[in-house]
Amino acid sequence: REAESFKEQGNAYYAKKDYNEAYNYYTKAIDTCPNNASYYGNRAATLMMLGRFREALGDAQQSVRLDDSFVRGHLRKGKCHFSLGKAMAASRCFQRVLELDHKNTQAQQELKNATTVLEYEKIAEVDFEKRDFRKVVFCMDRALEFAPACHRFKILKAECLALLGRYPEAQSVA
Repeated sequence: REAESFKEQGNAYYAKKDYNEAYNYYTKAIDTCPNNASYYGNRAATLMMLGRFREALGDAQQSVRLDDSFVRGHLRKGKCHFSLGKAMAASRCFQRVLELDHKNTQAQQELKNATTVLEYEKIAEVDFEKRDFRKVVFCMDRALEFAPACHRFKILKAECLALLGRYPEAQSVA
């Protein structure tokens, strides 16, 4: 009962977009009742809103360890992987959501997005070998639209900008 009260308070702060306070209350709910998947899922959502995708991934993973049929947990896990530039891992999560709920339109769209990013990665790899750095920058820009927290994409973009002699831009990205 106490844990549910903490969760409800967290939900109220989340609705007000006060993610730091929501995080604190979800943490209290978890401390009170550490085996509830939805508490970890809610805290993962809050961490995602704060841009803390690595931490959010840990909570999303814990939520699905506790309840493998927790659709939102798998979705959040996928979104965290995707934001961190791990499109293949994200694809597996979105496929799991579709196994649990084949009509989940969000997972269908996210799976398409992940496939798109995987294509950009392949194209960039080939073009880097060909030393077509402009095209690699283009591909990384597109990939970063989907995975804004991916350091690997940013570093590759910065490296290619430097190889093109666009040093101020490369420095800014790096």
